[in-house]
Amino acid sequence: MKDLMLFSSPMRTLFALGTLLILFQGVSVAQCDGKPGPDGLSWDFDEGEKETFSLFRFIGNAFTPDLVKETRQIRVYVRDLRFGVLMKRCGDMRTVDAIYLKALKIADHNIARALFLSLMGTLEHRDVDLKIPILGSLGVPLTFEEDSLFNARFGNLPSRLYVDSPREGDRDKLQHFFGSAYLAYASESRDVARSTGNLVEWGEAQFVVGGVDDARDRRANKHGERFGHDLLTVKNLLPSDYLNLPFEE
Repeated sequence: MKDLMLFSSPMRTLFALGTLLILFQGVSVAQCDGKPGPDGLSWDFDEGEKETFSLFRFIGNAFTPDLVKETRQIRVYVRDLRFGVLMKRCGDMRTVDAIYLKALKIADHNIARALFLSLMGTLEHRDVDLKIPILGSLGVPLTFEEDSLFNARFGNLPSRLYVDSPREGDRDKLQHFFGSAYLAYASESRDVARSTGNLVEWGEAQFVVGGVDDARDRRANKHGERFGHDLLTVKNLLPSDYLNLPFEE
């Protein structure tokens, strides 16, 4: 009987660990598929910031364009602590999908608007320094977020987008991807998106301090271009369907 007890105790431990592992996997799958886990957390959390009522803020919002308010919404969502937790649980590729799906909800399922909001939510430069003849360099702001808000959003941006992503990640490829997707969808032309992307790469090498014409940026442009154009006919596609497609020149 004593021998049996010695044998069954480790077995009970293994059984308990196996049960916990199954439960943990169930939580991860549920949350990564968009359904709330036992802790109630899902990708579709309320991104609204809790603010006390302010008459000045209320009046300001009444005169703020919808696109500005929606841009603020998607950025609040991306920098939320819950977003960072879910990215660690579900991975970077699922996180890119979540940004687009949240943008779709904010944009009331207007795809062109959602792609633009996804671009604004994933901008990873605060400003760029342009090379100006005679004058030297001139800083041009890309976002007017406060430093702390920008840094929080930047830290939550998915970065492991490709199998060859460098150690520092590929956060900058998201703006290329969603920018090209928006142009291809809005213009209904892959050629327009491709020409614009090529022009941006050329201009970056010529006029941006430290800028280069990057083949990896062109790959992200190409993937976004295909995603945006295909959305014209198939509405339920996701960014993850395209980010690891073979690159064709």
